[in-house]
Amino acid sequence: MTLPDTLRRWAEEDRQVQEAAYRRNLQILGIASWSVVALNLLHVLVFALMRFDDPLRSAWAHQIAVAHGVMAVLMSAMGWLSRRAQATPSSALPMRLLPEGISALVLAWAVVLTVMDQAVSTSINAFVNAAIGISIVFLLRPRSIVVILALGWCALAWSLGWTTENPALLTTNRMNAASACALALLVGVLLWRRYAQTELLQRALTESNRQLERQHAELETLATRDPLTGLLNRREFVRQAELELARAKRQGSALSLLMADLDHFKSINDRFGHPTGDAVLRHVAQLMSHSLRKTDSVARFGGEEFVLLLPDTPEAEALRLADKLRRTLAETPMAGLDTPVSASIGLACLHAGDHLTLDALLQHTDQAMYQAKRQGRNQTVAAKISGPHS
Repeated sequence: MTLPDTLRRWAEEDRQVQEAAYRRNLQILGIASWSVVALNLLHVLVFALMRFDDPLRSAWAHQIAVAHGVMAVLMSAMGWLSRRAQATPSSALPMRLLPEGISALVLAWAVVLTVMDQAVSTSINAFVNAAIGISIVFLLRPRSIVVILALGWCALAWSLGWTTENPALLTTNRMNAASACALALLVGVLLWRRYAQTELLQRALTESNRQLERQHAELETLATRDPLTGLLNRREFVRQAELELARAKRQGSALSLLMADLDHFKSINDRFGHPTGDAVLRHVAQLMSHSLRKTDSVARFGGEEFVLLLPDTPEAEALRLADKLRRTLAETPMAGLDTPVSASIGLACLHAGDHLTLDALLQHTDQAMYQAKRQGRNQTVAAKISGPHS
């Protein structure tokens, strides 16, 4: 990849993470501002208490104390602004430039402090510390930190020209300041690139996890649901029914099973076509789902045949629910169909103390359903089960 391509890719990545970096900078500022305030107040206390016989040094100490006092006030205001910005989901442009603005402010203050120090020393430590400090503390985009450091160095170089008479010392301090800016720029760019790559990787991992969860849910749906109606498929229904049956036997409670077969469904397919037949199946599935209790389960068992599991339901109550469901089907018209949809329902009940297997219960239900068909359709028949079964 060529350098222009790399720079364009970096610019696009910077754009993607700049909002997250802005929020992170606000969090850091909310913490760092009070640390800086405390440090500045300590400097105010120390330099305000210093006493010199030399008027020049006394004036210098007073100026340093004032400078740190001003910075303490400014950082208090910046901390308050950062908390306000954090509470706002989307901030206006001036607030979005708050981290860059504070970085420029700190560097400008360091320039002033460095110039003050020239009265008693040749040190530029204040500027060096500030340049490297802002590159470490804040996540600044490379172009922002280049501009801030360049302006800071120009301001310092110009100011030192007015306060330093020794040309060699002036050149040394200017070059040391340039080296500090270059180091700060390198640190800032490296930290920004590391953050951008980490943030984008985390987003990619998060999105990958979401996709895996969606795929898992889809696979689980495919494994447990009928694709046409959305009801449980036969395999999942059998699994759940086995669990409920075991629980009913263990607790000595009743359990009922319904099997419903749509009447004259073949003629609906023949007259209106299979798409209409599919719509009928979805229509019936929806009515069944809405008619049942939360504890009940319904599945498409095959073709136009549905099976319903009613836990903790004795035969009398199951008959009532089956008849209610049958009437609902027959009395709820379907758009585009001029004939009502009815069903013949077979019922079998596991009474307390019975030891029927699921296969035996399904067989009794199926026989009762066919009995309902033979007796004229659109009715419910309960299987007659006598004696213990296993």
